[in-house]
Amino acid sequence: MLHAIPGEHYVEFVADGIKPDDHPSFPSRVDDVPMTTSRLGAQVRLRAEVILAIQHWIARNPHIDMGIQLQPADTHHWKGQRLTIHTASSRWESTLTIRPDDDGLYELSSDRTWFLQLSVPTTTAATIKSINRKLVKPSHLRPESGEVLVTLADSRIAFPAVVDDEGWNGAEVPYFRPEIAKIIGAWLNYAHLTLDDAYARTYWEGDTLIVVESNYAAMAGYHPDHVKPERDGRYAIGWRGWAWESV
Repeated sequence: MLHAIPGEHYVEFVADGIKPDDHPSFPSRVDDVPMTTSRLGAQVRLRAEVILAIQHWIARNPHIDMGIQLQPADTHHWKGQRLTIHTASSRWESTLTIRPDDDGLYELSSDRTWFLQLSVPTTTAATIKSINRKLVKPSHLRPESGEVLVTLADSRIAFPAVVDDEGWNGAEVPYFRPEIAKIIGAWLNYAHLTLDDAYARTYWEGDTLIVVESNYAAMAGYHPDHVKPERDGRYAIGWRGWAWESV
């Protein structure tokens, strides 16, 4: 698996016939453009080595009806290579040629037979469930002095947090200890997998929690939320729009 470098996020291909658990993620650059409300898919820019990884994945999944190739196949001169994408369905087919930009990156957007959405690093359902079992335990969720239990409006699990006196948009603004932030991240991934795919997905980059909102992941211009430790090292997760409520 290729890992994202600074300035990159992860993107996955979504197409008919591909199970969600089979969507591998690939590093991508997401430019600072205004977010559109169209669900035509994210627009990303990819390194040549990422294109080659996608090419190998597509070769193992011929039912996607998509071909992708860098030409010429001289991996020592990536900057000058052209990217050819061929897609087909029962009613139409299309061939697109993309040249690298000044940064040597290839701009890719969605197609009629598949679309792109922002994602998290590739993992497995078994791993998500295992991490959730390890971290999400009642003994790990006991409030400390000054904390109260908060929950999302549609969930049955509560997390200890220090709650800001001034709410935002009518909802609580909870601040979570680092160990609780890790538990919330694990639980969100589990909830996305097993309860409702509208739940956000998360991953960590150092001490920053990356939160990928499922409702926006396929929108052009969307950037995942980078939740960094704030006052007393605590994390304000989902404070801008999630309906946190005190228990």
